[in-house]
Amino acid sequence: MSASVPHDDIYYMRRLVDHVPSMLAYWDHETRCRFANRAYRRWFGVAPEQLLGRPIRELLGPQLYALNEPHILGALRGEEQLFERVVPGPDGVLRHSLAHYLPDRVGDRVAGFLVQVTEVTQIKQMQAQLLHEQSLRQHLEHHARELGALLTERGEMLDVLAHEVRQPLNNASAALQGLDSALAAGDPRAIAAPVERARAVLRQVTESLDNTLAVASLLARPDPIEREDTDIDTLIAVACADLAAGDRGRVLVERATTTRTASMDMSLMRLALRNLLSNALKFSPPGSPVRLRIADSDEPLALVLEVSDAGPGVEPGLVPRLFQRGRRSRASGAPQGQGLGLGLFIVRRVMELHGGHAELLRTGPAGTTFRLLVVQPEG
Repeated sequence: MSASVPHDDIYYMRRLVDHVPSMLAYWDHETRCRFANRAYRRWFGVAPEQLLGRPIRELLGPQLYALNEPHILGALRGEEQLFERVVPGPDGVLRHSLAHYLPDRVGDRVAGFLVQVTEVTQIKQMQAQLLHEQSLRQHLEHHARELGALLTERGEMLDVLAHEVRQPLNNASAALQGLDSALAAGDPRAIAAPVERARAVLRQVTESLDNTLAVASLLARPDPIEREDTDIDTLIAVACADLAAGDRGRVLVERATTTRTASMDMSLMRLALRNLLSNALKFSPPGSPVRLRIADSDEPLALVLEVSDAGPGVEPGLVPRLFQRGRRSRASGAPQGQGLGLGLFIVRRVMELHGGHAELLRTGPAGTTFRLLVVQPEG
């Protein structure tokens, strides 16, 4: 006959707690174990019966005990403890746990405390995965916003392109019609003015197309730019060569430094300087000089270019948005229809790509001065 199995309350209670995956234990006021379930074997590799009478310090080891000691002392003072901890197991697995220490009050004293430690590794993994997914979603949303802004910019660029080019083309057409009329009349003296006007308008169209294409390139250009050691006088010469022949002699160069070369992207700096000189010539009285001053800076190490005109100054309302793309407004006293367009936006963007900046140094009835700071790489 087989031996009978006792089915009293203690038997069922033991069966229950040994099948609970959480660690359950009771530690007395001397922090010695009085009860532990089988989960301690999986977590610490120690059988429950081996824990009885042993202090908690031996089970946890010096490092883990030092972390848990404030909570143990708190529980023995009668204060319930709830905290998270990473518990290293005998199999090398790190288990994230949620520990709950419940003081056992007997009258006015604490006889010990009950321990429940639940593994929350999967929850932590799910939280980490959720955070990763949230970060990924935020990155995708940010990328979508950037793409949306880029599409908006491209749409605006088409509008600016139409505005920048349509009117000059109409002017060119009118100039050519005038030339046709002069040719039909057969009067050589009447031909010179329409020819010069056509040339001027075609230069304007070319300048507008150059600026529009440059802006498209600047919007797509990844940082950093490709620099090379460039002769400053050569830069000034090629920028001035882009100007109308009759305007080149109006540019007066003043050197306040003996520096001969600077690190830069030659093509971008040529475009920026040409735009700044072209604006200065456009808004100055006919025949008046435009001064280009070359200097340097030690803090930060930089090439400094200042362009000054003798014009009537910039309208106060225009100053805050002077370097914005596609903003057009007349300078004080300038003829209707002349505007800033893309030129100063290109100047600002080129300086930013060089680690520097463009600024309006001063403006007023006596003229306007812009300063370009081309920061030089260290070493």
